[in-house]
Amino acid sequence: MRTRAATTSHTGFMLPHRKASATVLTVVVLALGASVSGCSDSGDLAGSSPLDKHAAARTTTTYTASLADSGTPTAVDMQVTADRLRKRAAALGLKDTDVTVAGTVLTVVAPQSSAERLERVTATAVLEFRPVLDPAQAAKYGLGQQYDAMVCDKTTRATPSQPDRPTVGCDPSTGQKYLLAPTGLGGSDVESATAAFDSVSGSGWLVDLDFSPAGSATFTKVTGTLSQNTPPADQFAIVIDDHVMSAPAVNSAITGGKAQITGRYTKEQAQELAAAISSGALPVQLAADPATGR
Repeated sequence: MRTRAATTSHTGFMLPHRKASATVLTVVVLALGASVSGCSDSGDLAGSSPLDKHAAARTTTTYTASLADSGTPTAVDMQVTADRLRKRAAALGLKDTDVTVAGTVLTVVAPQSSAERLERVTATAVLEFRPVLDPAQAAKYGLGQQYDAMVCDKTTRATPSQPDRPTVGCDPSTGQKYLLAPTGLGGSDVESATAAFDSVSGSGWLVDLDFSPAGSATFTKVTGTLSQNTPPADQFAIVIDDHVMSAPAVNSAITGGKAQITGRYTKEQAQELAAAISSGALPVQLAADPATGR
């Protein structure tokens, strides 16, 4: 996150994706059209042409949905999930993408060229802004052993958390672990997110955030409080799907209702992150299943 009143740490990021233990079977269907020439009266081949029509190859991938508390998603949960995935695909220009629902199974059919990006945008994408706490207080919150035992690196799995409780977080790109306070703001406080080139550092792409009026007021209040604290309690962590993206220090209250998520992203990564935030977090977690055939 970059603001005029905050220093920023840069981190790399790709939307995490929860995968089932079974290997995903991707079904590719290739439709071919052909133009066939006729023969002359003498029986000689008058001429032929190669295949001149190729319908785009398409992939079919199915996902099983579940809730964070292991409950069963409702029909409303599934419909909201399908609608938000369609919005993400449309925002990324991924045309001819079909999303259908049957019970707790969601099926995505898309051009093969879009399959890899669609895999990434099926992440839940829960966005949280959490104040950073002094790790010396971990035992106070019953997190001492968890904090001490965590080894933070690129292989570290995210620790599931509750928004109203402190938790332990990890930035896998830097190896930095954090003790985090309950959520100060969430994705519902963001009105829009847009990918843009980082013209200040020139090092990649970023995501511009615009808060809602209520979110802007909360952001100003929380950053004002954090600016009075001593390190590391003056930091405001940006967390997506329980992964810490960055945790910039705040030196004064931030007004204006805007912030940035930076991390030397590629254009595609920034677009995917912006699309996920703008569409809203998925109410379910999706795990890829072996396709059942076509």
